[in-house]
Amino acid sequence: MKQDRDGRPLADGTGAMMVTHAALTADRRYPAPPGTIVIALEGEAHIGTGAVLARALDEALAAPALEVLVVDCSALTFCAAAGLNELLRARRAAMEAGIAFRLAAPGRQMSRLLDIAGAEPVFDVLPSAPAPTAPSERPRITVPPGREQPSGAMDAQVAALAALVAQQTRDGLWELSDEESALARATADRLAEAIGPGAVQEGLTGIERLERLRAAIAEIAISLAHTHGRPAWFLARTATALTPVLDWRALTAEDGQSFGTRVPEPRELTDAENAVRRLRTALTGDPDTEAAPAHLGL
Repeated sequence: MKQDRDGRPLADGTGAMMVTHAALTADRRYPAPPGTIVIALEGEAHIGTGAVLARALDEALAAPALEVLVVDCSALTFCAAAGLNELLRARRAAMEAGIAFRLAAPGRQMSRLLDIAGAEPVFDVLPSAPAPTAPSERPRITVPPGREQPSGAMDAQVAALAALVAQQTRDGLWELSDEESALARATADRLAEAIGPGAVQEGLTGIERLERLRAAIAEIAISLAHTHGRPAWFLARTATALTPVLDWRALTAEDGQSFGTRVPEPRELTDAENAVRRLRTALTGDPDTEAAPAHLGL
């Protein structure tokens, strides 16, 4: 039986599949012309829904006698770089298998992304979506635990980033130099100094926890200044995931004027701390009981 890149069994092409997430649905339409599969995307394709998009594309590419795969983007309201990365990966796999890969009816935002990324010439883009066809009975597939990421959670965002990098490392797209590997380890050591184990952090006052979180962000920014390319992209995205910390405060607002800041809840502090621990694990690959390992293969 064929398997996807995470080792899950793929459909044999005899039934329509709908892969779902709170923010994205990927619906395989049936019936379709012989040798053709149409996947209709609805919602948002970003780093939190990448697992849904990847699973739907893998399912379709595994179908027997497939000649054309069309991704209908007419109901896709937002596509981030992570979504585009999955489409590029699927297009490459389709080309290697001799399958035509087409995007249909990308909206204004996605067209803009394709233009900025220089990816528009890469795809065969259809101006309009294929005509809707009658749906058939279809099982729903949920993303396995650890893959589905709740929107807005800092730890979840860093976990998804780390998983993406780990996959690209396995695909041979990441190859760090000795200097970059040394920087990753040094950054991880400084992050460990800033954010300790959960029991230690929870014993600190709110202002101490906030101080350490901002110190961790500063360490990421310093390391970011000393690298470029893919490592810089990874560090920048993790720093972006942690930006809500910059709007937090631990002191009472004077005269009731908070200037857009707020006191975080304990669970939010824990979420941010877990995100830093997960980043440290991703940079080194060292086991961490408080963050599932997904590392860069350093």
